[in-house]
Amino acid sequence: MTDLLKFLSKANWNSVRYDFLIITSILFSLMVTYCQGLQLNSLSTKMPRVTRYTTKSPASSSMNHDATTSIYRFNATNGITCILISVDGLISIKYRNKLNEDVEADLYLPDNPVLSGECVESNMELLTLEFKGFKLSMTFKKSSGGEGWYINLFELTYSSSNPLFEHPDRPGLDVKLTSPSHTPMYFPTPVGKSYVCDKEQTVVMYAPLDSGDQSGHIARLYLRDLHMQSFMFKDSGKWGPPFHCSATGSYRDETAPLAVGTALAIAVLLTISGYGGWRYFKIKKVQYGTME
Repeated sequence: MTDLLKFLSKANWNSVRYDFLIITSILFSLMVTYCQGLQLNSLSTKMPRVTRYTTKSPASSSMNHDATTSIYRFNATNGITCILISVDGLISIKYRNKLNEDVEADLYLPDNPVLSGECVESNMELLTLEFKGFKLSMTFKKSSGGEGWYINLFELTYSSSNPLFEHPDRPGLDVKLTSPSHTPMYFPTPVGKSYVCDKEQTVVMYAPLDSGDQSGHIARLYLRDLHMQSFMFKDSGKWGPPFHCSATGSYRDETAPLAVGTALAIAVLLTISGYGGWRYFKIKKVQYGTME
């Protein structure tokens, strides 16, 4: 009987060591697969930085950001700043001329446009810049829980006969371009903080098919050195704490990593539980056979 107990004890210890090695290998393999999945996902969604234009020539010899950016401040009716934007911006519009060629016309966001807007509703704000026959509007909204703000819509309106366009094929049209409805959240930021991004941001605007716009124009809004905040309502009118954009110029969706992590944890748990049950019954069977 003593020899039998020694044999079973040695067999159980070897089994434990074997189980530990197997479980460790399984966990390592799952972690490697998980990390590779995240890396591939990052590589597939990472967008290269697009440099469309040269920044505005500074008014002085200074080459700091203040020399190339424009500041737009919009105050509520009580005189308190509610929207504040600092940016080096350019609008590039693609159109077709009378020679049936696709050409582009560029214009910078000016330093002193005519500003208008609304800062009345608690969950929505509007800022409009008017300059050189163009009107650029941005609609700011709060998230459903009220903890964050973002730009919900960009809209650009003008006439296709604007002097910016040389010999357009369809003059005299009232053009209205908007950001796509399937991208309803630009630059999400916590309320009370300001969005800061040194990476060039691009917003595409076009006329939806059901709009009746036959101009065929497409506009791209390029934003550099962007510093922006809405829903401020500060007496000082100063920026809130900065909230920086990610290295790729956009925000990572935390839902996918969370779902993958949860699935990984469940898979590990099921694997360990299944393997433990299989080992338990196998050892039980071996011990029962040995006892007989």
